Amino acid sequence: MNVTACLSTVLFGGWAVLSFGATPPKHEFVAIDEGLGNLLHIDENNPANNWIVPAGQPVPRDLQLIGGGRILVGHDTGYSEFELTTGKLLKEVARYKGVTSARRLANGHTLLVGVNLDKAKGVVLLELGDSGVVHKTVLPGNYVRLARETSAGTFLLMNDTMIREVTREGAAVHEWTVPDFRHAWKAVRLPDGHTLASAGYTPFLVELDDRGGIVRKIGAKSAALAFANPNFYAMFQLLANGDIVVANWQGHGPGHGESGVQLLEFDRAGAVVWQWSEAKLISSLQGVLVLDGLDVSVLHDERNGVMAPLR
Repeated sequence: MNVTACLSTVLFGGWAVLSFGATPPKHEFVAIDEGLGNLLHIDENNPANNWIVPAGQPVPRDLQLIGGGRILVGHDTGYSEFELTTGKLLKEVARYKGVTSARRLANGHTLLVGVNLDKAKGVVLLELGDSGVVHKTVLPGNYVRLARETSAGTFLLMNDTMIREVTREGAAVHEWTVPDFRHAWKAVRLPDGHTLASAGYTPFLVELDDRGGIVRKIGAKSAALAFANPNFYAMFQLLANGDIVVANWQGHGPGHGESGVQLLEFDRAGAVVWQWSEAKLISSLQGVLVLDGLDVSVLHDERNGVMAPLR
């Protein structure tokens, strides 16, 4: 059921535990509640625009602003497109099994990434055009989560304990194993050649240099972050000001709404400057896409680290 105006009466119950040095920002964002299988649109400046709808397919994991006022949601069987203003389902492709990431490419095709897709064995990248599969790349492996394209046209893949960078044809560019990576979730390439990634379990965010060496780590479990119960850092977004918003996933299924603060914004030094979590509405957030100031009429991606339009 689409929930709009009634949400505004229960959201944003306060800023428990942390004391912020300045007024916290307010964000407009879309989030995936993997625990309940829902998609949420939250606008802290205009709560009347809020809605919650079922994702409609199992294991929703990926999000992208694809233009035309639409959001693309990747899920286990393919992808769906939803209208941003209402949450209405506009398109659904659900003929696969094992999809973990879905990306609309600059050429208009859709890239699906997953394990054992389309009768292939291993980590598979399927590029779909209007008539079906136009390109297939198969790599060794049995685990992959989100994929992100770089400005060089390569793809960053998260393979459990490793960040793998490959060309469209599957040639290896980098394979970096990071200490304490376990079910690592997402990586983006920064303009200086560094790579920003979320570690999954043993939660932290890490910036790597162009050789895979650790430049900085933030968000790891600590006494200062005990209020948030860091459990698993999944999808994140690098904002234009250098802050990072990350989904702090709490577990599969229902009943996790009170387990921890599930959206956190860290500044460059690792201080929390914004948080959002509403136990009455959610169980376990795994994906987040901050929409502040973005032109929803055009396709966006993160090939330069920060979300930006592809015109």
